[in-house]
Amino acid sequence: MSLPSGDVVVTGAGTRPRLEGAAPPVALPAPAAERLPRVERLSQLALEAAADALAQAGLGTPAASRDRTGVVLGTAFGCFLTNAAHAGRLCERGPQGVSPRLFAATVSNAAAGEVAIAFGLAGPGVTLTAGAASGLVALGHAADLLAAGRAEAVLAGGLDATGETLAAWVAAGGLDAGRPLAEAAALLVLESRATARERGAPVRAGLLGHAAGFAGDLDAPRAADVLDHVAARACERAGLAPEALDVVVRAAPPAYTAMETGVLRSRAPKASRVLSPKDMLGETLGAAGPLGLLMALQDAPAGALVLVLDVCPSGHVAALVARAGDAT
Repeated sequence: MSLPSGDVVVTGAGTRPRLEGAAPPVALPAPAAERLPRVERLSQLALEAAADALAQAGLGTPAASRDRTGVVLGTAFGCFLTNAAHAGRLCERGPQGVSPRLFAATVSNAAAGEVAIAFGLAGPGVTLTAGAASGLVALGHAADLLAAGRAEAVLAGGLDATGETLAAWVAAGGLDAGRPLAEAAALLVLESRATARERGAPVRAGLLGHAAGFAGDLDAPRAADVLDHVAARACERAGLAPEALDVVVRAAPPAYTAMETGVLRSRAPKASRVLSPKDMLGETLGAAGPLGLLMALQDAPAGALVLVLDVCPSGHVAALVARAGDAT
C-alpha cells in the first residue's frame, strides 16, 4: 500500500507547555493518570501531550484493541536526566543505593513504552534521535509507516526534558545552540485522509514531504549544501516548486542564521511569513520541529504551504513540507 502526497494528515496535537490559544488540557485517562506520578520526567511530558493529541483526534476513549496505532517519538537526549541521577546515586552509594524503578526508566524508549501501555497503542513503537531535528525526523518516519500500510494511525512528534545537569553537559560538549534550553513536548496524531474522513475527524494539515541529513561540522562549507539538499528534497517529495511556499519556520542556531538565510532565498523565495519559534520559546530540542509546524498552522489560511527547517549544532538537519487545513 502507498499513499499519495498529502494523504497523511494531522488530526490532533498536544503540547507541553501548551501553546497560546490551544484547547484546554484533557483529563488523563485512568491508566495514564496512574502511571504519571511514578514515571520519569520525559515520560510525564509524553503522557500529558499524548492525552491531548489523542482526544483532539477523537481517539481519547480507551479502546479494546489499537494494534494498528503506533508511537514514534523523537528526542535529542531522551532520559538523560534519569541516567544522570542513576549514575550519581551509583557513584555516591554503590549498587545497594540504586533504585530498580529508576534504572528501568534509563532505557531510551521508556517514554514511548509508557505512552503505548497507558493508551493501549499496540502498533509500531519507535524512538528516534537526530539531535534537535529529532521531532521532524519522527514525523517523517511516522508518515512513512502510514504510507507503507504498517499502521492506521501514529502518535508522533518530539520532546526533551531539561535541567541543570543537561545544560552543563551540553555546554561542556560544545553543543551550545545559542539559546536557553527549554523543556517541551509536541505530539501529533497522523493518519490517512481516508481514515480521518471515515471517522469524521477534523484535519488540521496534510504532510506533503520530508527529508533529513547530516551536515557534520556546521562551519564547514558543505554544511550549507547539505541543508539546501534536504530542503530541496522535502519540496521535491511534496511535488512543489520553491515559489509555491507561503510560510517558513526556521530554527538554525544564531551563529548559522546566514547559512539558513541563504538556503531560504533559493528554496522559499516568495514566502510571505517567516517564523522563528526558538527565538520566543528557547531551544526546545526534539520538540522544536513539531512545535514550529503547529505554530505556523495556528494562523495559516487553509491551503497555505509551510516549510519547517531544523538545524542542530550536532550537524543533524531536517525539513518538512505541509499544507494547512483539509485541502487536497
